[in-house]
Amino acid sequence: MPSSTLTVDFLLGFLESYPAALSVFDLDGRMVFVNEHGCDLMKKSKAKLIGQHVQDFVADPAFVEGFIGRIILKGYVEGEVSITQSDGNTINVRLTGVLVRDSTGKPMGIVGMARGADTALGQTGEVSSSVQRILNQLPDARMLTVEEVASELRVSKETVRRWVRNGQLPCIKLPRGIRIPREVIKDLIRTNLQ
Repeated sequence: MPSSTLTVDFLLGFLESYPAALSVFDLDGRMVFVNEHGCDLMKKSKAKLIGQHVQDFVADPAFVEGFIGRIILKGYVEGEVSITQSDGNTINVRLTGVLVRDSTGKPMGIVGMARGADTALGQTGEVSSSVQRILNQLPDARMLTVEEVASELRVSKETVRRWVRNGQLPCIKLPRGIRIPREVIKDLIRTNLQ
């Protein structure tokens, strides 16, 4: 399986299957992607959310402006946010924002995860099945930690992190870690053996 297809298909599947409300927005806060959990949280369809600014859905838009600014400066921020749903109800969620950069290090956008929202929606029992759906999208799919990759490739953890930073090793960066598809490691080993 070519790594570009692996990366694009896997990342889209990962974003859609993420077991919590998740959206991707540009540096101005305009949504370019939202998963089904995000639609459920907002009680709106994807068509009504895509293209809208995240500032339009929070009780304090000025707070979100500052939140976005801190994400751009620091790369990662967590905070409590009040979100107004389409029916007028306001709920509090723990929002995590992660800055996404291109291979040259230039900021491209932000991934926002409403952690804790799955509990508010009564979906806690679905978390393990959602994770399984992510792993089922690839044959022999399994996500490895940096330590597992280092052990399998017989290199240091810092070498793995350097490969990730340099864009040599495709990965998914989560707020507290990096996960690398096992299939990518197999491709790397096959390529180096040739």
